[in-house]
Amino acid sequence: MVTRPAHQAESFCRMLALAGANPLRCPLLNISATPTTPSLARLRAELASFDLLIFNSPNAANFGLPLLDLLRNVQGRAKIAAIGVKTAHAIADLGYPVDIVPTTGFDSESLLKLPILEKVGTMKIAILRGPGGRELAGSVLRSRGAEVIYIQVYERRPPTKRQFEQIEQLLLHNRLDAIAITSGEAFLALWRGLGPQLRHLLNQSSFVFGSRRIAGVARSEGLRSPIVVADDPSDEAMFTALLEWAAGETPAS
Repeated sequence: MVTRPAHQAESFCRMLALAGANPLRCPLLNISATPTTPSLARLRAELASFDLLIFNSPNAANFGLPLLDLLRNVQGRAKIAAIGVKTAHAIADLGYPVDIVPTTGFDSESLLKLPILEKVGTMKIAILRGPGGRELAGSVLRSRGAEVIYIQVYERRPPTKRQFEQIEQLLLHNRLDAIAITSGEAFLALWRGLGPQLRHLLNQSSFVFGSRRIAGVARSEGLRSPIVVADDPSDEAMFTALLEWAAGETPAS
């Protein structure tokens, strides 16, 4: 069961199918653009004065950059930072250079360790993200002297009633060997959306999570299923974790 948002699932499903698996697409989050907000309007109006734009996910790049495209081509001078390689690829695919990206890691800690961000002085920085993101990057950059604003450029919605009905039928009538989940929010949408009467069905499958933090969220909610944790939430890391689990090289815990 592949739970990535619909527009992000194709590559992972293709990898699984080529390896002989039967990937079943069941998106747990629906992603859409956020209507214009005061902070976004400010960024558009003052883009030429910003020194750095930080994108904290591929979705932030895919939804945020088109909103700034014409302005950046005309007057933007800001450098572009990506929180990880996956996000950097998304930015590059849209035709923009990536000036700052950690070579390892995919989180705020990895980005903040880069020497170029240790002395940000009076820089003006915008962090483009989805709803409910962590505040670490902004807090640390402000402590280093920067002016930081957050811009929400997309929103995540739980599955629709019809999508939940499809998931319920899948759980009731199919044996799922593994459920792959790459965000804590996606797991919570599944766990809480199904309700107690169907949660026991989830405990009949193994779970592959994209980080130990997500696994911790699942355990704290009461998931008893065997768990495998990938090195990170990327398609490649999730695929490797599934292969090693299927081969018995990584026992579920």
